[in-house]
Amino acid sequence: MSWLLLGLSLRSLESVFHDRVEALALLHTVNDELQHVVSDVAVRAEHGTMRGDQAAERVRSARARADAAWATYLRTRFTAAESLLVQRVTPHVHAGFEAATRLADTLAVGERGPVTRVLDRETFAELDSLSMHLRDLVALQVGVTRDAYAVSRARYRLAGQAFLGAVVGACVLVLVALLAGGRRSPIPVRRWTH
Repeated sequence: MSWLLLGLSLRSLESVFHDRVEALALLHTVNDELQHVVSDVAVRAEHGTMRGDQAAERVRSARARADAAWATYLRTRFTAAESLLVQRVTPHVHAGFEAATRLADTLAVGERGPVTRVLDRETFAELDSLSMHLRDLVALQVGVTRDAYAVSRARYRLAGQAFLGAVVGACVLVLVALLAGGRRSPIPVRRWTH
C-alpha cells in the first residue's frame, strides 16, 4: 500500500513538472520571443543598426519559436479554469503571431516609413495585448502549480506514514510469531524466548 502511495506521489510530482513547470516555461518563451525579441529587433531596424532582411529573418525565427512553444503548451493537461482562459487567450496569441508576420514582411521590404507605421499602429499594441493576456494565464498557472504541489506533498506524507505503519506492523507480527512459535517449538527456541 505504501508503495502504491509512493507511486501516486511520484505521478503527482511528474504532473507538477510536466503540466505546470514546463507549461510556465513555454508561456514565458512565447512572451519573450514575441514581446522582447520582436520589439528589440524592430527598434534596431527602425534606428538603422540592423538591415531589414536580417531583422525580418530574426522576427520570423522568433515567431516560429513562439509558435512551437504555444503548440507544445496546448498539448499539456489543463484544469477546467485553465481551459476557459486558454480559449479566451488564444485569439490574442494568434493576433500576436500575425503582427510578427506582418512586421517581418514590412522589414523585408527595407523601407523605414512602413516600419514606423506598422510599429506604431499595430505591432506594439497587439504584442502588448498578447503579453497582458499571457500574464493572466501565467498567474492562473502559478496557482494551479501550487495546488498540484500541495497534492503531491500530501500524498508523499501519507506514503511515508503508511510505510512507517507497515514497518511497525511487520515488527509486531514478527514478535507475535516468535512468542507464539516458542511454545510449540523445541527447547532451544523456548530458552531464547525466556
